[in-house]
Amino acid sequence: RQLVKEYACKKCKTLTTGKICPSCQSTELTPDWMGLVVFYDTDNSEVAKTLNITKPGRYAVRVS
Repeated sequence: RQLVKEYACKKCKTLTTGKICPSCQSTELTPDWMGLVVFYDTDNSEVAKTLNITKPGRYAVRVS
């Protein structure tokens, strides 16, 4: 069983397995990322505000 490679968007840090970011439509993706955070309610999250994240979803904490 092979793991699916996830990529992080360099612009908005959204994680995806596709070739285009589903959040901002960027094609600037990288497999070089660290940390995973999942947001369900970005309006009431101090962490989301600190990372400038406004949409629920899966995000990388650091993208290289």
